[in-house]
Amino acid sequence: MIGLFAGFACGPQCPADGVEARRVVVQAVEAFEEGQSARGVRRSNKDGVSLYDRVLVEDDGPGIGGDAKWMVTDRAPTTEIAGDTRIRKTLYVERLGAREARLCVPAGVAVEVNGRAIDVPAGAPFPQVPISLLKEGDNQVVLSCPPGVRRKVKTALPEDILRNAPDRKGRPPRSFKSLDGGKTWQPVRGEYMVRLHLIQYVPRGHFVSAVMDLGEGGDPPRPLLTPVSIESASVRADAATPDGTAVELTVRTGASPVYEADLWSDWQKPGATVPKGHRYLQWKAVLSSADPLKTPMLRSVAVEAKVRRQPAPSWASRLKTVAFHNEQVRFTSLPFEYEDPLHPRMVALRRKYKLDAVVSGAATETEQLVKLRDWVAHQWKYDPPATNYPAWDADEILRRKYGFCVQYAIVFMQSAIALGHQARFVFGYNPESFDSGGHEVCEVWSNEHRKWILYDVNQNWHYIDPATNVPMSMLEVHDLIAKTYYGARLATVENGPRKRTPSDAIAICYGTGMTPGTPPKDHEDHFEDGRYTVPTRWLRLAYMPRNNFYAKPYPQPKTQGCHWDWSEYWCWEDATTPKRWLYRNFTARGNDLNWTINQVCFDATIKDRPGSLAVRMGTFTPYFDTFLVKVDRQAWKESPRAFVWKLHSGRNRLEMRTRNKAGISGLVSFLEVEN
Repeated sequence: MIGLFAGFACGPQCPADGVEARRVVVQAVEAFEEGQSARGVRRSNKDGVSLYDRVLVEDDGPGIGGDAKWMVTDRAPTTEIAGDTRIRKTLYVERLGAREARLCVPAGVAVEVNGRAIDVPAGAPFPQVPISLLKEGDNQVVLSCPPGVRRKVKTALPEDILRNAPDRKGRPPRSFKSLDGGKTWQPVRGEYMVRLHLIQYVPRGHFVSAVMDLGEGGDPPRPLLTPVSIESASVRADAATPDGTAVELTVRTGASPVYEADLWSDWQKPGATVPKGHRYLQWKAVLSSADPLKTPMLRSVAVEAKVRRQPAPSWASRLKTVAFHNEQVRFTSLPFEYEDPLHPRMVALRRKYKLDAVVSGAATETEQLVKLRDWVAHQWKYDPPATNYPAWDADEILRRKYGFCVQYAIVFMQSAIALGHQARFVFGYNPESFDSGGHEVCEVWSNEHRKWILYDVNQNWHYIDPATNVPMSMLEVHDLIAKTYYGARLATVENGPRKRTPSDAIAICYGTGMTPGTPPKDHEDHFEDGRYTVPTRWLRLAYMPRNNFYAKPYPQPKTQGCHWDWSEYWCWEDATTPKRWLYRNFTARGNDLNWTINQVCFDATIKDRPGSLAVRMGTFTPYFDTFLVKVDRQAWKESPRAFVWKLHSGRNRLEMRTRNKAGISGLVSFLEVEN
């Protein structure tokens, strides 16, 4: 929730009828970064928000797997391109027009697009395609190899594609093979991994602002409010709209500081009647374009409202705010789906492996998770799954007792959820580094530290900031890598790190240690000249947009970790990271990775009855159970989201937090007043 900043000003005098004119101008980039959600748009520059401009054309992505030589089973089929053997891929382009086009093909092949050969620099895996060669509808891409050269291309099998994307059933075959130099062609079983990445604007996108309190003019907002109602509200966009593009604004209003469907209106056109008692407003900007080469650019939104304010009752003059802390809910645009910690298989996992006993004796939440990580790390010896790749199922993995970093991360993720802690699966890699390998890990939401924390389960350690002893997130480690090894430069093979560099900004806790320790054998390069060294792997980050693999086993990448070619990851992309052409989902919006859960955002409104405050709480807590409140030094008690707090003379303190279905309590917001 945001208050109304300097631009949201009251008129010269508040009219006798209590109706005040308010106006605020919100910069689009600020609303995009801090708002509730954003889909199909991006921050274009420091001045505006435009349509998202990445489109991936593919047929194989949901079902593609790995073809590593060490895999005995579950290996993706391949076709070798050599001599008279060549392949053809049909790529369907829905909208013609792009600023750039890249093909995702094996390095070293010769490429024809719609019958014309294109220039492929030696070793380039993502050659550019002249836009003039593309057409709307079907485009034919033929791959061959010069004499003496052999290359392989992977195939996604139909059953693997449809398992993850059943909506693709009925698509015509788009992959063909020729054994006679292209004279005749036969369809293959499945789809070749040949993709086209277009830099073109999507037809439509939107984003939603943060919640605005139209009754407040202070910065920061005051904790004690007087009742107000929005008499009318209008919004106006400052935007550039080239021919064929548009920006449309709608608003919704509500009575709670966090959006709740039953306490808020539906989206309406500006100027619609506002229900009585609504003081909060959000706006939504919908950007559209009929031309893939054009985008509207939204620069700012002006909100104008007439607000009826009730005068503060006379008893309120003795009220004084002593202290307060109001957690602010940050939302992600990732379509993240959470597992229920009380799902029957989660309950069975917790019971079967005695997870409560595993973490018993821990003094803090972080120590509990460190004990859990250490337990998982010792359940089997690192053993890549060459046969019968296991499901995303901690119980199956623990019974089989083999796997590599992927399986360690999955077991830890699901075990943490079973104990009530939400977790997410993430991996990183850095082909620009001497250590070009990738690695799968986990992040767990920490109520203790108000952030997501990176746990490397396979290696059995986590990173901390030595200045604060606070564990680090994946994005924080990434930012340190970018600063240490690249500065403001784009990462390339030429400027990639050649060795690890020590830093005062990072340290490592090993095993069950809660303070930095001595690197284990074979990891001596973690420590140099009295400082820990900065890792190199976490340059390119990719996140799974869900953790509910018990409730919904699919979609999931086939043989994750044996490859990273699945098309549906969500990838972080900033000024340092190079463009990645294999994927469709990218974000540079900080809240998309740093979203918050288990927090209470509240308001407290002064009532006419002396000594009474109307408190309303809001939250985003996955599998929410109840709110808990604590008055003065009394015990925590369950509470409805709205209640009247009756004050006594002297100092009064109210604390608020959430509890999820697994019994985990969230962060504390509080208000302390003198009456």
